[in-house]
Amino acid sequence: MEIRQIKSFLTVAETLHFGRSSQILHLSQPALSLQIKALEVELGVKLLDRNRQRTKITQAGLVFKVAASKIIEDLEVACRQTQWTAAGKLGLIRLGFISTAGQEIVPSLIRRFRKRYPQVEFSLRNILTSEQPDLIKNGMLDVGFLRLPIDVPDSIDITPVHREPFVVIFPLGHPLASKAGIHLRDLRGEKFVMYERFFAPGYHDLVIGILSRAGVIPEVTQTASEMSTIVSLVDSGMGVTVAPMSATKHRIARVVTCPILDKIPASEIGMVTAKDTDIPVVRRFYELAGEWRRP
Repeated sequence: MEIRQIKSFLTVAETLHFGRSSQILHLSQPALSLQIKALEVELGVKLLDRNRQRTKITQAGLVFKVAASKIIEDLEVACRQTQWTAAGKLGLIRLGFISTAGQEIVPSLIRRFRKRYPQVEFSLRNILTSEQPDLIKNGMLDVGFLRLPIDVPDSIDITPVHREPFVVIFPLGHPLASKAGIHLRDLRGEKFVMYERFFAPGYHDLVIGILSRAGVIPEVTQTASEMSTIVSLVDSGMGVTVAPMSATKHRIARVVTCPILDKIPASEIGMVTAKDTDIPVVRRFYELAGEWRRP
């Protein structure tokens, strides 16, 4: 049984006219008749009653028409989905992100991507920076957004997608909180809340290096693995912190952010994925995100 035979039968069953059906299918009437006959022989039943005056579908033909229509519809969907998948327009992207990337960067990228490819689905997880490379390497994550810098294996690609300034975050009422901007040396003797090194060693060392070059050796009273927790600890009076400006965005904590007047590196968020990924939809997302870079 051939697909073209089924399609020919369905066309005739719809029009009940061999002449019109042959025009629709761009076949000669004898060729169309042969296809219908071959289908009937294979099935062992008569699908159409035909004479010079009319063409009529049999009861067996009605049953076959319903089932065959569904088969052809499913086949067309399968073909379309296969083509879309190969073209990177359909599929599932498993995406991990740190909390600060999940506020605006990830939602914005997903909106842009789904505008082009609305059939693509996302599985989203909030994942710490330190965990993302191993998940990528082991094939359990397709794309990750993490805080830079970070060391990763050669098998993983990193693309910076966002840069923002560091700020100092003070609890409300702190003596330095009213300043329009401060030098890091002003933080000497302050107690600090810091990001736990285990969860993002590159980022932790970057902040410590920035403070060290300004002559500040932080007295760390508390560490945490989430920016939101760090901000809450500052709010509770545990200390001050140096963090990316976005750390206090969308927060209700009673803290004050103060620009840093020193010339220091910016904080960056990077996107990671496996270099050898053969998933078209992941490659398309990675390319789009690489083109989209926030200042």
